[in-house]
Amino acid sequence: MRGGRSLSPSTEPAAAEEFRSRFDRLRPEGLHPAEPTAAATFEAAAQTARHVAADCLPLGIAVVMHLYPLCALRCVPLPWWSAANLRRALLLRTIDRHSLILANAGSERAAGAHAAVTLTRTRDGVRVDGTYEYMSLAHVADVVMFSAPLAGSPYTMFCAADLRSESVHIGPSRFAGSMKLSDTCPVTFVNHRVPSHRYIPIPNEGALNCMAQYQRSWFQLLLGESYLARIEDLQCRWNLPRPTEQIASLNELARLREYALRLLDEADAPSAVESLARVTAAMKLRISWHAQGTAAALRGIDDSSASELGYLRLQPTSDERILKSIETRLVSIGPRKPSPHGLLAFLKG
Repeated sequence: MRGGRSLSPSTEPAAAEEFRSRFDRLRPEGLHPAEPTAAATFEAAAQTARHVAADCLPLGIAVVMHLYPLCALRCVPLPWWSAANLRRALLLRTIDRHSLILANAGSERAAGAHAAVTLTRTRDGVRVDGTYEYMSLAHVADVVMFSAPLAGSPYTMFCAADLRSESVHIGPSRFAGSMKLSDTCPVTFVNHRVPSHRYIPIPNEGALNCMAQYQRSWFQLLLGESYLARIEDLQCRWNLPRPTEQIASLNELARLREYALRLLDEADAPSAVESLARVTAAMKLRISWHAQGTAAALRGIDDSSASELGYLRLQPTSDERILKSIETRLVSIGPRKPSPHGLLAFLKG
Protein backbone atom coordinates (compact mmCIF):
# COMPACT_ATOMS: atom_id res chain seq x y z
CA MET A 1 0.00 0.00 0.00
CA ARG A 2 1.29 3.44 -0.95
CA GLY A 3 -0.63 6.60 -0.19
CA GLY A 4 -3.77 4.55 0.38
CA ARG A 5 -3.58 2.79 -2.99
CA SER A 6 -4.38 -0.90 -3.10
CA LEU A 7 -1.85 -3.01 -5.02
CA SER A 8 -2.65 -6.32 -6.64
CA PRO A 9 -0.85 -9.32 -5.08
CA SER A 10 0.50 -10.10 -8.56
CA THR A 11 2.34 -6.77 -8.82
CA GLU A 12 6.09 -7.29 -8.47
CA PRO A 13 6.98 -5.26 -5.33
CA ALA A 14 10.69 -4.98 -6.09
CA ALA A 15 10.14 -3.66 -9.64
CA ALA A 16 7.50 -1.21 -8.43
CA GLU A 17 9.77 0.07 -5.67
CA GLU A 18 12.69 0.46 -8.08
CA PHE A 19 10.51 2.47 -10.41
CA ARG A 20 9.22 4.73 -7.64
CA SER A 21 12.76 5.36 -6.45
CA ARG A 22 14.08 6.26 -9.91
CA PHE A 23 11.10 8.42 -10.82
CA ASP A 24 11.07 10.32 -7.53
CA ARG A 25 14.65 11.42 -8.18
CA LEU A 26 13.42 13.12 -11.35
CA ARG A 27 10.77 15.30 -9.65
CA PRO A 28 13.01 18.39 -9.28
CA GLU A 29 14.25 18.13 -12.89
CA GLY A 30 11.78 20.08 -15.01
CA LEU A 31 8.72 17.86 -14.68
CA HIS A 32 6.35 20.85 -14.47
CA PRO A 33 7.26 23.15 -17.40
CA ALA A 34 5.30 26.41 -17.69
CA GLU A 35 6.34 28.86 -20.40
CA PRO A 36 4.56 31.81 -22.06
CA THR A 37 3.64 29.87 -25.22
CA ALA A 38 2.70 26.30 -26.10
CA ALA A 39 5.78 25.94 -28.32
CA ALA A 40 8.09 27.16 -25.54
CA THR A 41 6.39 24.82 -23.05
CA PHE A 42 6.98 21.96 -25.46
CA GLU A 43 10.66 22.82 -25.81
CA ALA A 44 11.10 22.81 -22.03
CA ALA A 45 9.26 19.49 -21.69
CA ALA A 46 11.16 17.95 -24.62
CA GLN A 47 14.49 18.86 -23.03
CA THR A 48 13.58 16.83 -19.94
CA ALA A 49 12.23 13.91 -22.00
CA ARG A 50 15.35 13.78 -24.18
CA HIS A 51 17.70 13.94 -21.19
CA VAL A 52 16.04 10.99 -19.45
CA ALA A 53 15.36 8.86 -22.55
CA ALA A 54 18.91 9.10 -23.91
CA ASP A 55 20.11 7.13 -20.89
CA CYS A 56 17.01 4.96 -20.26
CA LEU A 57 14.25 4.82 -22.87
CA PRO A 58 11.57 3.12 -20.68
CA LEU A 59 12.03 5.76 -17.98
CA GLY A 60 11.94 8.46 -20.66
CA ILE A 61 8.62 7.07 -21.90
CA ALA A 62 7.30 7.17 -18.35
CA VAL A 63 8.30 10.84 -18.08
CA VAL A 64 6.46 11.55 -21.34
CA MET A 65 3.36 9.91 -19.91
CA HIS A 66 3.32 12.63 -17.24
CA LEU A 67 4.47 15.53 -19.40
CA TYR A 68 2.04 15.21 -22.30
CA PRO A 69 -1.25 15.40 -20.34
CA LEU A 70 0.22 18.17 -18.18
CA CYS A 71 1.30 20.22 -21.22
CA ALA A 72 -2.02 19.64 -22.97
CA LEU A 73 -3.90 20.72 -19.85
CA ARG A 74 -1.72 23.79 -19.41
CA CYS A 75 -1.78 24.92 -23.05
CA VAL A 76 -5.29 24.13 -24.30
CA PRO A 77 -6.77 27.54 -25.23
CA LEU A 78 -9.79 28.36 -23.08
CA PRO A 79 -11.66 31.67 -22.67
CA TRP A 80 -10.44 33.25 -19.44
CA TRP A 81 -14.02 33.87 -18.23
CA SER A 82 -15.20 30.29 -18.64
CA ALA A 83 -15.92 27.80 -15.87
CA ALA A 84 -13.59 25.34 -17.62
CA ASN A 85 -10.70 27.80 -17.45
CA LEU A 86 -11.32 28.44 -13.75
CA ARG A 87 -11.32 24.71 -12.97
CA ARG A 88 -8.19 24.23 -15.09
CA ALA A 89 -6.43 27.05 -13.19
CA LEU A 90 -7.34 25.58 -9.81
CA LEU A 91 -6.12 22.13 -10.83
CA LEU A 92 -2.84 23.45 -12.26
CA ARG A 93 -2.22 25.48 -9.11
CA THR A 94 -2.56 22.31 -7.03
CA ILE A 95 -0.36 20.29 -9.41
CA ASP A 96 2.41 22.91 -9.46
CA ARG A 97 2.30 23.68 -5.74
CA HIS A 98 2.66 20.03 -4.73
CA SER A 99 4.72 18.81 -7.74
CA LEU A 100 2.03 16.24 -8.51
CA ILE A 101 2.57 13.57 -11.17
CA LEU A 102 -0.13 13.09 -13.82
CA ALA A 103 -1.22 10.01 -15.71
CA ASN A 104 -3.66 9.54 -18.57
CA ALA A 105 -6.02 6.56 -18.72
CA GLY A 106 -7.59 5.09 -21.82
CA SER A 107 -5.98 4.72 -25.24
CA GLU A 108 -6.47 3.31 -28.71
CA ARG A 109 -4.57 0.22 -27.58
CA ALA A 110 -7.17 -0.41 -24.92
CA ALA A 111 -10.19 0.34 -27.08
CA GLY A 112 -12.67 -2.50 -26.79
CA ALA A 113 -10.35 -4.44 -24.50
CA HIS A 114 -12.05 -3.57 -21.23
CA ALA A 115 -15.48 -3.07 -19.74
CA ALA A 116 -16.61 0.53 -20.14
CA VAL A 117 -15.72 2.93 -17.36
CA THR A 118 -18.96 4.50 -16.17
CA LEU A 119 -19.72 7.79 -14.46
CA THR A 120 -22.78 8.27 -12.28
CA ARG A 121 -23.96 11.62 -10.93
CA THR A 122 -23.77 12.06 -7.16
CA ARG A 123 -24.78 14.90 -4.87
CA ASP A 124 -21.31 16.47 -4.84
CA GLY A 125 -19.75 15.20 -8.10
CA VAL A 126 -19.57 11.91 -10.02
CA ARG A 127 -18.84 8.29 -9.13
CA VAL A 128 -16.39 6.30 -11.28
CA ASP A 129 -16.58 2.51 -11.77
CA GLY A 130 -14.68 0.30 -14.19
CA THR A 131 -11.21 -0.57 -15.46
CA TYR A 132 -8.70 0.99 -17.81
CA GLU A 133 -6.40 -1.78 -18.98
CA TYR A 134 -3.39 0.44 -19.75
CA MET A 135 -2.22 3.28 -17.51
CA SER A 136 1.42 4.31 -17.29
CA LEU A 137 2.90 5.65 -14.04
CA ALA A 138 0.46 3.49 -12.12
CA HIS A 139 2.51 3.46 -8.91
CA VAL A 140 3.75 7.06 -8.90
CA ALA A 141 0.97 9.19 -10.39
CA ASP A 142 -1.08 11.37 -8.06
CA VAL A 143 -3.81 12.39 -10.53
CA VAL A 144 -5.23 10.53 -13.54
CA MET A 145 -7.00 12.26 -16.42
CA PHE A 146 -9.63 10.49 -18.54
CA SER A 147 -12.90 10.95 -20.39
CA ALA A 148 -15.99 8.82 -19.89
CA PRO A 149 -19.74 9.09 -20.62
CA LEU A 150 -22.05 10.30 -17.85
CA ALA A 151 -24.92 7.85 -17.32
CA GLY A 152 -28.35 9.25 -18.13
CA SER A 153 -27.04 12.26 -20.03
CA PRO A 154 -25.67 13.13 -23.50
CA TYR A 155 -22.41 14.36 -21.99
CA THR A 156 -18.94 12.93 -21.78
CA MET A 157 -16.98 14.14 -18.76
CA PHE A 158 -13.31 15.05 -18.80
CA CYS A 159 -12.14 14.13 -15.30
CA ALA A 160 -9.04 14.61 -13.16
CA ALA A 161 -9.29 11.98 -10.42
CA ASP A 162 -7.07 11.52 -7.40
CA LEU A 163 -5.32 8.14 -7.41
CA ARG A 164 -4.40 8.00 -3.72
CA SER A 165 -7.52 6.26 -2.56
CA GLU A 166 -8.74 2.89 -1.32
CA SER A 167 -11.20 2.93 -4.24
CA VAL A 168 -8.36 2.67 -6.80
CA HIS A 169 -6.84 -0.78 -7.45
CA ILE A 170 -3.69 -1.33 -9.53
CA GLY A 171 -2.96 -4.61 -11.34
CA PRO A 172 0.26 -6.23 -12.59
CA SER A 173 2.59 -4.73 -15.20
CA ARG A 174 1.44 -5.00 -18.81
CA PHE A 175 5.01 -5.23 -20.12
CA ALA A 176 7.98 -7.49 -19.45
CA GLY A 177 11.71 -6.90 -19.26
CA SER A 178 13.10 -3.38 -19.15
CA MET A 179 9.82 -1.91 -20.42
CA LYS A 180 8.38 -2.50 -16.95
CA LEU A 181 9.99 0.84 -16.17
CA SER A 182 7.12 2.54 -18.00
CA ASP A 183 5.02 1.30 -15.03
CA THR A 184 2.05 0.47 -17.28
CA CYS A 185 -0.69 -1.45 -15.43
CA PRO A 186 -4.46 -1.82 -15.41
CA VAL A 187 -6.25 0.47 -12.98
CA THR A 188 -9.72 -0.24 -11.58
CA PHE A 189 -12.08 2.28 -9.99
CA VAL A 190 -14.63 0.97 -7.50
CA ASN A 191 -17.12 3.57 -6.27
CA HIS A 192 -14.44 6.25 -6.73
CA ARG A 193 -15.57 9.85 -6.24
CA VAL A 194 -14.56 12.86 -8.35
CA PRO A 195 -15.70 16.24 -6.95
CA SER A 196 -17.51 18.74 -9.17
CA HIS A 197 -14.50 21.07 -9.51
CA ARG A 198 -12.45 18.23 -11.04
CA TYR A 199 -14.50 17.57 -14.19
CA ILE A 200 -15.64 19.43 -17.31
CA PRO A 201 -18.65 18.41 -19.45
CA ILE A 202 -17.86 17.83 -23.15
CA PRO A 203 -21.15 18.29 -25.00
CA ASN A 204 -20.59 16.58 -28.36
CA GLU A 205 -18.57 13.98 -30.24
CA GLY A 206 -16.78 16.55 -32.38
CA ALA A 207 -15.48 18.41 -29.34
CA LEU A 208 -14.40 15.14 -27.70
CA ASN A 209 -12.50 14.10 -30.84
CA CYS A 210 -10.83 17.51 -31.02
CA MET A 211 -9.65 17.20 -27.41
CA ALA A 212 -8.36 13.67 -28.06
CA GLN A 213 -6.45 14.82 -31.15
CA TYR A 214 -4.86 17.67 -29.20
CA GLN A 215 -3.71 15.41 -26.38
CA ARG A 216 -2.46 12.74 -28.79
CA SER A 217 -0.47 15.34 -30.71
CA TRP A 218 1.39 16.34 -27.54
CA PHE A 219 2.02 12.66 -26.81
CA GLN A 220 3.40 11.89 -30.27
CA LEU A 221 5.62 14.97 -30.29
CA LEU A 222 7.18 14.25 -26.90
CA LEU A 223 7.39 10.50 -27.50
CA GLY A 224 9.21 11.15 -30.75
CA GLU A 225 11.73 13.39 -28.97
CA SER A 226 12.42 10.57 -26.50
CA TYR A 227 13.03 7.94 -29.17
CA LEU A 228 15.22 10.24 -31.26
CA ALA A 229 17.37 11.04 -28.22
CA ARG A 230 17.79 7.33 -27.45
CA ILE A 231 18.59 6.52 -31.08
CA GLU A 232 21.23 9.25 -31.19
CA ASP A 233 22.83 7.93 -28.00
CA LEU A 234 22.87 4.36 -29.31
CA GLN A 235 24.31 5.38 -32.68
CA CYS A 236 27.16 7.20 -30.96
CA ARG A 237 27.75 4.41 -28.45
CA TRP A 238 27.91 1.65 -31.04
CA ASN A 239 29.27 3.75 -33.93
CA LEU A 240 26.36 2.77 -36.16
CA PRO A 241 26.39 3.86 -39.83
CA ARG A 242 24.32 6.90 -40.88
CA PRO A 243 23.06 6.31 -44.44
CA THR A 244 22.14 9.30 -46.59
CA GLU A 245 18.45 8.31 -46.52
CA GLN A 246 18.50 8.60 -42.73
CA ILE A 247 20.13 12.04 -42.84
CA ALA A 248 17.51 13.26 -45.33
CA SER A 249 14.69 11.82 -43.24
CA LEU A 250 15.95 13.55 -40.09
CA ASN A 251 16.11 16.83 -41.98
CA GLU A 252 12.49 16.41 -43.07
CA LEU A 253 11.52 15.62 -39.48
CA ALA A 254 13.13 18.85 -38.31
CA ARG A 255 11.02 20.82 -40.80
CA LEU A 256 7.85 19.00 -39.72
CA ARG A 257 8.72 19.75 -36.10
CA GLU A 258 8.95 23.48 -36.85
CA TYR A 259 5.52 23.37 -38.49
CA ALA A 260 4.01 21.36 -35.61
CA LEU A 261 5.24 23.88 -33.03
CA ARG A 262 3.70 26.71 -35.04
CA LEU A 263 0.41 24.81 -35.04
CA LEU A 264 0.65 24.35 -31.26
CA ASP A 265 0.69 28.11 -30.88
CA GLU A 266 -2.30 28.43 -33.23
CA ALA A 267 -4.44 25.68 -31.68
CA ASP A 268 -7.46 27.96 -31.22
CA ALA A 269 -7.87 28.25 -35.01
CA PRO A 270 -10.70 26.05 -36.35
CA SER A 271 -8.63 23.61 -38.41
CA ALA A 272 -5.31 23.86 -36.55
CA VAL A 273 -5.83 20.79 -34.37
CA GLU A 274 -6.70 18.55 -37.33
CA SER A 275 -3.56 19.75 -39.12
CA LEU A 276 -1.51 19.25 -35.96
CA ALA A 277 -2.81 15.70 -35.58
CA ARG A 278 -1.89 14.80 -39.17
CA VAL A 279 1.59 16.34 -38.90
CA THR A 280 2.43 14.65 -35.59
CA ALA A 281 1.14 11.31 -36.88
CA ALA A 282 3.41 11.63 -39.93
CA MET A 283 6.33 12.47 -37.64
CA LYS A 284 5.59 9.50 -35.41
CA LEU A 285 5.56 7.17 -38.42
CA ARG A 286 8.90 8.49 -39.69
CA ILE A 287 10.52 8.18 -36.26
CA SER A 288 9.14 4.65 -35.90
CA TRP A 289 10.79 3.60 -39.17
CA HIS A 290 13.99 5.22 -37.97
CA ALA A 291 13.71 3.27 -34.70
CA GLN A 292 13.08 -0.02 -36.52
CA GLY A 293 16.11 0.51 -38.74
CA THR A 294 18.28 1.24 -35.70
CA ALA A 295 16.88 -1.82 -33.90
CA ALA A 296 17.84 -4.01 -36.86
CA ALA A 297 21.40 -2.66 -36.75
CA LEU A 298 21.59 -3.36 -32.99
CA ARG A 299 20.46 -7.00 -33.04
CA GLY A 300 23.26 -9.20 -31.85
CA ILE A 301 25.02 -6.16 -30.38
CA ASP A 302 22.50 -4.73 -27.90
CA ASP A 303 19.36 -6.84 -28.02
CA SER A 304 17.71 -5.16 -25.03
CA SER A 305 17.90 -1.71 -26.63
CA ALA A 306 16.74 -3.15 -29.96
CA SER A 307 13.67 -4.61 -28.26
CA GLU A 308 12.84 -1.29 -26.57
CA LEU A 309 13.01 0.59 -29.88
CA GLY A 310 10.55 -1.86 -31.43
CA TYR A 311 7.70 -0.76 -29.16
CA LEU A 312 7.24 2.56 -30.93
CA ARG A 313 5.42 1.05 -33.91
CA LEU A 314 2.71 -0.26 -31.55
CA GLN A 315 2.34 2.79 -29.33
CA PRO A 316 -0.74 4.90 -30.05
CA THR A 317 -1.38 5.79 -32.73
CA SER A 318 0.07 2.57 -34.17
CA ASP A 319 1.98 2.64 -37.45
CA GLU A 320 -0.68 0.47 -39.04
CA ARG A 321 -3.47 2.90 -38.15
CA ILE A 322 -1.48 5.90 -39.37
CA LEU A 323 -0.80 4.20 -42.71
CA LYS A 324 -4.47 3.26 -43.11
CA SER A 325 -5.48 6.84 -42.38
CA ILE A 326 -3.03 8.16 -44.99
CA GLU A 327 -4.28 5.65 -47.55
CA THR A 328 -7.89 6.64 -46.89
CA ARG A 329 -7.12 10.32 -47.43
CA LEU A 330 -5.21 9.60 -50.65
CA VAL A 331 -8.02 7.59 -52.23
CA SER A 332 -10.87 9.81 -51.07
CA ILE A 333 -12.69 11.71 -53.80
CA GLY A 334 -12.77 15.50 -53.61
CA PRO A 335 -11.18 17.89 -51.15
CA ARG A 336 -11.63 17.18 -47.47
CA LYS A 337 -13.39 20.00 -45.66
CA PRO A 338 -11.80 20.97 -42.33
CA SER A 339 -13.95 20.71 -39.24
CA PRO A 340 -15.54 24.07 -38.29
CA HIS A 341 -14.92 23.23 -34.64
CA GLY A 342 -11.83 24.29 -32.74
CA LEU A 343 -10.76 23.46 -29.22
CA LEU A 344 -13.18 26.01 -27.85
CA ALA A 345 -16.12 23.99 -29.19
CA PHE A 346 -16.39 21.86 -26.07
CA LEU A 347 -17.36 24.98 -24.07
CA LYS A 348 -20.43 25.47 -26.25
CA GLY A 349 -23.55 23.44 -26.40
